[in-house]
Amino acid sequence: MLFHVTTQHSWETCRGRMREGLDPHSQPPSEMYRWVEGNNDVKVLCAWEHPSAQRYYAIVEADEYESVVELFNPRMRLMWVGDIDILPVDDIVSRRKDSGDWGQ
Repeated sequence: MLFHVTTQHSWETCRGRMREGLDPHSQPPSEMYRWVEGNNDVKVLCAWEHPSAQRYYAIVEADEYESVVELFNPRMRLMWVGDIDILPVDDIVSRRKDSGDWGQ
């Protein structure tokens, strides 16, 4: 299954800003984006950030919704300090190609 993930935090809780200020709760830079590597249960297909909006977007693939929730679990990843939306989505380009309607 495919999932569209959006995360949103505020400037006040921005881990990058906190790291620059040497906040004791900040993560090392090498850990900030480790989530883009996915894990055994979740493959991150693509990921983007909108820095000035404090927002991340990703398309991930997993067999179970719970696996995606675990990857973005704030208790596991200190960088998630705001809202996280995980939405199941369909790949309609692939669906159209698979149906033989592409280019018709």
